[in-house]
Amino acid sequence: MPKNPVYFVYGASGAQGGAVAARLLDQGQHVRSLTRHSDSAKKLEEQGIEAFVGDMADMQALHQAHAGVDRVFLNIPVEFDTARFDAYVKNAIEAAVQAKVELLVVNTGGYVPADQPTDTLAVEIRRNLLDQVRQSGLPWIGVEPINYLENFLIPGVFNEGVLAYPVPADRPISWISLDDAAQYHLYALTHPELAGSVLAAPGAENVTGDELANIFASALGRDVRFVSLPFEHFEAAIAPMLGAQTAAGLKGMYQWVSAHTNLLPRFADVDDEVKAQLDLSGIAEWVRRTFR
Repeated sequence: MPKNPVYFVYGASGAQGGAVAARLLDQGQHVRSLTRHSDSAKKLEEQGIEAFVGDMADMQALHQAHAGVDRVFLNIPVEFDTARFDAYVKNAIEAAVQAKVELLVVNTGGYVPADQPTDTLAVEIRRNLLDQVRQSGLPWIGVEPINYLENFLIPGVFNEGVLAYPVPADRPISWISLDDAAQYHLYALTHPELAGSVLAAPGAENVTGDELANIFASALGRDVRFVSLPFEHFEAAIAPMLGAQTAAGLKGMYQWVSAHTNLLPRFADVDDEVKAQLDLSGIAEWVRRTFR
């Protein structure tokens, strides 16, 4: 009788990895993770996650944590220092190769247009991630969430009835919650026969900024208007929290997204077999759950 796989989830103590780990645990799966601090490790253990202390620069800890692991969910922190990013990816792949994992699922954290190189670091750093995984020799699946609803929780983005974000007011974009994105990741982790493919992970709704504000207003029972925030204003607002390099990288990402909304996948484009396994919440449901 085959044993159940052991899953290693990067970032299980954070929001993205935590959502994936929670869904695996709900299925009764054995989940491991790596975290920098012993207090975070203790919290993970209390959730039923086997935790190791270390980080993505610590090869010894990575090798120990991967021993006996079958499937890996790779979630790289937001990082625009290309040397550091490449080192994290290299180390994660080396640990997975040594452990002879049967599947590596990669969260790109955003859309990467296939065979269409750009001059945008936020896009190309993700493309490089996928390229390194392809070259690893490991069975792999890429998952590409489009835009996270949780970005509206950045301080100042939704304030006093104004939803201000650096995307167009009049062009539709897919938005997805971290929990809904985890459904796509879980699907990939449990379908190794899809190895070698990339799954787009759009939310169920494709809406303009103005339509988004209307959804917020209806869900909360108060007036909400959308403002297409200038890119430079967005960069200046998040730099004190995230640092100048990350702020500049994210500004570039939204400049690219705003100029290429026509390329972004929509839920209608998702394969019917994948759709059948998803139960995505609507934007209104997420708003009510988050802001009430």
